[in-house]
Amino acid sequence: MKKVTLQEVLNGSIFTRAWFRRQYKLLGLIVLLLFLYVYAGYQAEKQHKQLGDLQGKLKKSRYELLTLQADLTDMTRQSSIAEELKKRNSPLRENKKPAIQLQP
Repeated sequence: MKKVTLQEVLNGSIFTRAWFRRQYKLLGLIVLLLFLYVYAGYQAEKQHKQLGDLQGKLKKSRYELLTLQADLTDMTRQSSIAEELKKRNSPLRENKKPAIQLQP
């Protein structure tokens, strides 16, 4: 194998050498695999970014759910309902007697 000079590389005459003509399929495969490797890296980075965005949205939704559950729990407490009825001057009042259970 002859020594490769910089001039052969720059002017492209290296592609006419016998070694290169014998190995062009292998070199083409290597180039294709390099392109696939770079593409896969970009795809993985894109999916990682999407995952981070979705995790942020999920965290925000969880906090919103907890806030709404706390508000709903507060609004449905017996004392809160009684206060709301008093504010609205409703004729409904809290039943102080226990419920009657019918025996079969």
